[in-house]
Formats: sequence, C-alpha cells, structure tokens
Amino acid sequence: MTQLDFFTEEIEKVCEDGLVCIKCDIRQPVTNFQQMSYTKTGDAEIKRTCRSCQSGHRKVISDLRKRNMYPQGASYQCPICHRTIDEVNKYGQKLLGTWVLDHCHDTNTFRGYICKHCNDGLGGFRDNLTTVMNAVRYLQDHKEKINETNT
Repeated sequence: MTQLDFFTEEIEKVCEDGLVCIKCDIRQPVTNFQQMSYTKTGDAEIKRTCRSCQSGHRKVISDLRKRNMYPQGASYQCPICHRTIDEVNKYGQKLLGTWVLDHCHDTNTFRGYICKHCNDGLGGFRDNLTTVMNAVRYLQDHKEKINETNT
C-alpha cells in the first residue's frame, strides 16, 4: 500500500459523507476531488475544488488566453507593482519568469497579465476590495507607529 493509498483510505474514513467544493459549495464524494502527494515531503492532501469546477476553470483560462494576447517585449510591466518580468524574476526562478493571466472569478472576464507575486496577493485577498483596503490601512498604521517612535 502506497502512502497515497493510505492517505486516501484515512480521508475517506474522516469524510464519509464527502467534501464540500470551495467553488460550487456542493458536497460530493471524496473521489470527485484531486488527490495530491508531494514526493519531497511525503505529505499528501486533497484539493478542495472538485474535478468539475477545475475543468470549468481550465476552460475559462484557455478561452481568455486565446482572446487576450500575452505581453510581448521586455518593457511590459505588471500593472500593479510596475516591475518588468526581468525584475520579478531576477533570481531565475522558473515560476516567476512568466506573466500570469488575471481574471475576475465572479464574471470570468479578463483583467490583464500580472506577475505571480501580485496574482498571489490578489488571490490571498480573494479579490475582495475591503480586504485589500484593510491591508493598506494595516500597513499605513504600522508605518505611522514607526514614524512616531522615531520622532
């Protein structure tokens, strides 16, 4: 029995009534979710997006890529952080060397091509403007505290 098989059996025991997809909010059998195993650490997990939603998302991204040209040339800058791809990827990390197609998850509309750092940030904030503004205030408050301490 592989570690993934063991993990799958254990997860199925814990989730006998299935898992709820974080995209469609439907409870489904565990077999409808992708099982991931990580060779380096030996860890395993089950993705919380069902296979049907993953497939739909891949199709949306594919369609958006066909209709929206990838940025060409070294002068293109991320519209959020204003760095070029060479600045973003100055240490040669493979994942950072390409622009990421950003889209609205509510409307499936194209927003632009941005760097992975900014895409991860927006994703972490779940594209929620209130959360983004709270983060801005949080950083501003800290900066003010530092300035008050230094004066």
